[in-house]
Amino acid sequence: MRRGFYGWNQDELPLSALEARAGALQAALAQAGLDGLLFYTNIARPAAVSWITGFTPYWSEGLLFVPVSGAPDFATALSKRVGEWMRSVTPTGSIVNTPNPAGFFGKKLAERGAKRLGVLELDMLPGAQAQALLNAAPGLELVDATALFRMVRSQRDQAELQLFATAARLAEDGLARVVPGGSVDAYEHIGQVEKLARDGRAEEVFVTLAPDLTKASRFLRVDKAGAVGTSFAVRSSVAYKSTWVRRTRSVSSDAAIAQRFASAAEVVTALVASLDGARPLGAQIEAAVGKLPDARLTSFALEACRGSYPLEIIAGTGAGDEAPGALAGSVLTVTLDLGGVAYVDGRPILPH
Repeated sequence: MRRGFYGWNQDELPLSALEARAGALQAALAQAGLDGLLFYTNIARPAAVSWITGFTPYWSEGLLFVPVSGAPDFATALSKRVGEWMRSVTPTGSIVNTPNPAGFFGKKLAERGAKRLGVLELDMLPGAQAQALLNAAPGLELVDATALFRMVRSQRDQAELQLFATAARLAEDGLARVVPGGSVDAYEHIGQVEKLARDGRAEEVFVTLAPDLTKASRFLRVDKAGAVGTSFAVRSSVAYKSTWVRRTRSVSSDAAIAQRFASAAEVVTALVASLDGARPLGAQIEAAVGKLPDARLTSFALEACRGSYPLEIIAGTGAGDEAPGALAGSVLTVTLDLGGVAYVDGRPILPH
């Protein structure tokens, strides 16, 4: 269960922004000859529904239906009591409480005479949901509309970028509290990072650690982190008003290693400021890392929200390195080998 603050703020996420997003999506649906677009959501995959509605669905699975014209409907098996609260924090569309969301939409589509329904990430739509939908709307064609949605979703509006910047600040300020040479208890470092984000009204924050960078750069869950060594990394993933960022910082109480970390941080800062989304990122990162003596690029990953998951890798080591296009609103993480000591640096990319 998510434990943070939920609420809609007209100043931070204007209704006009949500209406513009829905309008752009509906225009693309009309051009593709689709009667609407269906989104599946659960606790791990809320991002697409959040982008359209401004609300972050939690815990129970649900379905959002965006018709080619008209307001969207969100159907969930949660109780009517919870539904009333959801209506108070969801600024657009309607909420339907039903034990069979897919059957509800299938019946509605059949009544409208719908022929072709787009589905985001069709290959990940649970079989039970798909069957219930088709049982209620025989003959309905399900079309994978993932590429269509990603095309529309890639146009990040000013409201989203401002929320991204707020989430980035919460993550950055929390990690600034991590001081090397203090407590060796991983829980103390995790606790202060999480507290700042929650005090800042973040909906969620997940903090993990790589406890000893002289041994490995692997990040561990809170209950597995244990004690930290002289050189360690902390990663904070923060959600603010349905907008996620990830920030990673490496620190060391060893003076020589700390100096190398500082030099690497300067290089990454300059790299992020100069990245060109029209070119593959790998060569740009390799060129920047080449400025550091005895440094080797171990891996890199560019993450962004483009579907139902809050952040997913869109370019990186082992994931292809095509030119990603617009970079603002994404997260770049690089892992370096600095002469036997790992260095991990993750930065949200803000508009220049």
